[in-house]
Amino acid sequence: MKTIKGLTLAAAALIAAPAVAQDFTYGSWVPASDYKNSDALPTYFEKIAETTGGAVNWTLVPGGQLAGGVETFSAVQDGIMDAGVAVATYVPNLLPSLATLYNTVVPGNDPVAAAGAANEIMMLHCPSCIEEAQAVNAVALAGYAGAPFVLMCREPISSVDQLQGLRVRASGASYNALEMAGASVVQVSLVETVSLLQRGGIDCVAGVGDWLKTFGYGDTAKYVTDFSFGVAAPVVAFYMNRDQWQSMSDEGRAAHLRHAGYLAADHTINNFIVRNNATVADQIENNGVQMVETGADWTEMITAYEAAEIDINAAKAADLGLAPETATEIMTRYRDVVEKWRGISAEVGTDVDAFAEALWEEVYSKVDPNGL
Repeated sequence: MKTIKGLTLAAAALIAAPAVAQDFTYGSWVPASDYKNSDALPTYFEKIAETTGGAVNWTLVPGGQLAGGVETFSAVQDGIMDAGVAVATYVPNLLPSLATLYNTVVPGNDPVAAAGAANEIMMLHCPSCIEEAQAVNAVALAGYAGAPFVLMCREPISSVDQLQGLRVRASGASYNALEMAGASVVQVSLVETVSLLQRGGIDCVAGVGDWLKTFGYGDTAKYVTDFSFGVAAPVVAFYMNRDQWQSMSDEGRAAHLRHAGYLAADHTINNFIVRNNATVADQIENNGVQMVETGADWTEMITAYEAAEIDINAAKAADLGLAPETATEIMTRYRDVVEKWRGISAEVGTDVDAFAEALWEEVYSKVDPNGL
């Protein structure tokens, strides 16, 4: 009887024992000082730990210690790290649908609308986006948008004619638009771009103003062309190994989805609106950076590109094995959804919590965690 009672008590203790906590590793290839590493990701991970009662915990390893921008995809797929930040255009052959989405310009200066629409397309209206991620053992959440792309150059560039033969690092729609305008465009990592600018291997980088400080571009590229190439999205802030995703409990996966909108909202607004504007102003005041005025020829150039964009991207997608009609559907739907999110953006402004809640209501509350 004593033995039976002892076994019964032992069984009861096992049933009452809490589940073993899961610890994951996130490898970020951007510098430790980047807002993603200093603020956005730590807050996201804290929210997940709190929501799961400490059952899911993340360790952030910044600065490319585990993998670079391109290598992130294989590192996540092979389980060298559990998650990272992913730019689909670095590996368009693996993720042609997401690359097509990122390559579709959102004209003007509205990162909130771009991020909102990109998350909605990526999570709800693009089956091929999810299928392509599954094929490389990944789950993609929390797409954010950068600030409008501008040219940051070693010498002042004020006219479109000067783009002929100009050596530029670019990605997304800016790559296509600059190539169409006659520039010699390359796509290398943001880290590699630093030494290329310093050595004169490239003349300019097309990107966000925050990079003047984050990557130190402002020490060499002193001239910023005052013209927006539009907003690109999504960069995937949370790109996770799918086996590890499935290893979590329902509550663990639900916590990641519940706070994915906050991660996207925080990084989009606080980094690429608030911090971006402050960085450009600081670089002008304290680092000798100058804004270069432009004329109507720049508007004509980007308007011509926008008219040709769907055909350009559909052809590139076809080369990557994505059916042109699928690429066209992604781009057309994205343009429609952007208009919806422009209205939401007008209400949200720069309120991170309001944007996060809009992303939850419009997108992430509708996502089946078992379908990713």
